[in-house]
Formats: sequence, structure tokens, C-alpha cells
Amino acid sequence: MATPYGVTITMSASTVTNLINGNFNLYGFKAVQTTQSGGAPLVWFKTLNYSTTTAVSWQEQYQAYTSNSSIIANGQINASNSNNINLGQTMDVATGGIGTVVNDGTDLAISILNQTTTQYTCGISQTATDGSMNPLCAFPLYGGNMDVIAPIEKILLMFSSNQINTGTVIQKAYSPGIFIDLTANNNVNVAYDLNTGWSWGGYSWAQSVTANASMSPLLIQS
Repeated sequence: MATPYGVTITMSASTVTNLINGNFNLYGFKAVQTTQSGGAPLVWFKTLNYSTTTAVSWQEQYQAYTSNSSIIANGQINASNSNNINLGQTMDVATGGIGTVVNDGTDLAISILNQTTTQYTCGISQTATDGSMNPLCAFPLYGGNMDVIAPIEKILLMFSSNQINTGTVIQKAYSPGIFIDLTANNNVNVAYDLNTGWSWGGYSWAQSVTANASMSPLLIQS
């Protein structure tokens, strides 16, 4: 049974009205752990469906993917092949980036093994708040090599008027955000004000993220 996770965001009516009038989306990013270098975080979800009380929820359902897209700033990663996968499994990648999932891998992580001499881009996807399966991250997958990626229950949220698609490589935060660790608590409550930013009672499970802050150190952890 997949574990449910959630963040409830509380806002005033005036903040919601100003966000809507300013065409702000709520963006979400999900963190991973890996020793693989050269990767980048991607926009996990975006939504205009928010109000004075907004529930952001997700479950532990994953896919591994390969792609021919390049990992470049503001570029979009389009999955060419995707397979449902569980923690502890490996996706073996054959010619054309086609994957086959086998029950042989690293505990609590997802492994992607390139059995060809062709370089691909790869990563893991997770079910987002609207039920769609969207990529979290992108890494180079060199010929004959294996990437091991562990999804972790840490999420970054921010409102932004920048119009960005899911799957887009993001290097800098476009606006103030909040980085939340749900490892010890599956559900937390936070608040947002368009002028004063995010608040969460000062608990240790969250930290503020300033506009223009680098995203990778938070979202790709070694």
C-alpha cells in the first residue's frame, strides 16, 4: 500500500485573489538522493487550482524513464520510454532506450542500467498531485553505466508568475519558496502570504528558499 503524503497550504483571501490576478502557478519539486553527477531537478507539477486552503498530496508510485532530451538550463525533458518500477528494482535499458524492469537492485532506490554503448538521459518519475506521472530529475546515463536514484520525501513549493512546463530543467528559484521534509511526518501545515512569504511555525522540518537560490543542492542530495 502506497504511503500518502500531504502539505496543506493556508492563505488569506486577498493573497489568493492577487495570485490569481497575477497569473501565479503553484510549482512543486521533489528531492532525490544519488551519487551520480551532472543531473538537474525538474518541475514536478504546476497548478492553478489553489484557494484559501489548498491540499497538496501524493503517493509513492514511481516510473523509471529514458530520454533523448539534453539536460540544459530551461530545457524540457521528454521521456521516450517509461516503465512502472518499485524501490529495489532495476530498469535494464536496451537499444532505443527501451527498458525492462527486473527484481535486482539497490534497497530503497531505483536503478537504471544502460546495456548499450549509447548515452541517454534518464531519471525517475512520480505520481503528482493531479494523478499524472511526471519526472522529478534528469541525469546522464552513459553507455554500460548504471544510475542509482533514491526518491526522498522532501518537497519544494513556490508560487511564480513565470510560465514553466512540467519536466523543465530549473537551476534557480524564480520566487521565494519553502523546502519541506516529510520524512518524520507524512502531513504538515504551512501558510503563505504574497508579501511576507512562507511560514510554518519555525519547526525544523522546513526552511525558506530565497528567490534566485540554487535549486540543485536542495533537490539533488548525495
